[in-house]
Amino acid sequence: MQNFIMKTLFDRNKDIHRTLKPVRHGHMSGVHFGDITQPVKLVFLHSTGFHALSYRTLLEGLGVHVLALDLRGHGHSELPIENISFASFRLHARDVIAYLEQYIEGSVILCGHSMGASTAILAAEMAPHKVSKVLAFDPVVLPLSARLIMSTRAGRNFMKTRFPIARATGRRRNWFSSQESAFERFRGRGTFKQFSDEALWDYVSGGLIPHIKDGQDGFKLACQPHWEQFTYVAQGHNMKKAITKLPRGSHIQLTNFVKSVDWIPKMVKKCPHIRIEHFPDADHFFPLINPEISQPALHEILEE
Repeated sequence: MQNFIMKTLFDRNKDIHRTLKPVRHGHMSGVHFGDITQPVKLVFLHSTGFHALSYRTLLEGLGVHVLALDLRGHGHSELPIENISFASFRLHARDVIAYLEQYIEGSVILCGHSMGASTAILAAEMAPHKVSKVLAFDPVVLPLSARLIMSTRAGRNFMKTRFPIARATGRRRNWFSSQESAFERFRGRGTFKQFSDEALWDYVSGGLIPHIKDGQDGFKLACQPHWEQFTYVAQGHNMKKAITKLPRGSHIQLTNFVKSVDWIPKMVKKCPHIRIEHFPDADHFFPLINPEISQPALHEILEE
């Protein structure tokens, strides 16, 4: 019985609808959920180190055509990461805007988590004609001191060794004999401690790609540790300023993932045209592990 359950789990993404479309400098991969004969109503952007398929459990039951994109250096997208230096998530925002301009008619709702939330907010600021509203799950809003350090190459190199999450990422294991062995290694540990088996397998099946090491077939992380590490320290953008420019009807849900949260009440007063909620006890990965928070927000923004 257990073997049958695991086989069913491991087969769950075999028929997923994925596209790979040409964009400037390469190709961008997307995973489609819902009725794909209808126009895309919501575009979803993932967190650092994750990918589009990671959020299947959150997105597949919304009843509309949802497109989740793999950002540069993540998932199955084919965009250059070597010899690329960037100081902010505006690089990702430009990639998303280029995709929207080429493949999405009119404007669309942008939704994202963590890095994806920040990227959605920046994209709305940079291309307001393509973004009708934004739903942002826990965008990372860093204090000015951290942003100033990350705005310089020397500062980013410094933060790679001092920023705990970036330092740990640089040491990530990057080869597995099979996706199943990776699943067993991640199960119940670290970031994935509270993930359902379905959500974890979605991460594994979309986040590991075939790779031969020392003549042995296996899999490596689709998001290479050095790129993930660099992404964590490339946050020189002014997120607070971009939030003030969000379109009316946008919605932000925040946790205490970044300890500096004193700006939230001030932003609530400054931006009555958007909804800002603070969940101090929620985990940063609440979109996947606490759907009672994220799902109502998704349905609400789709119905407005």
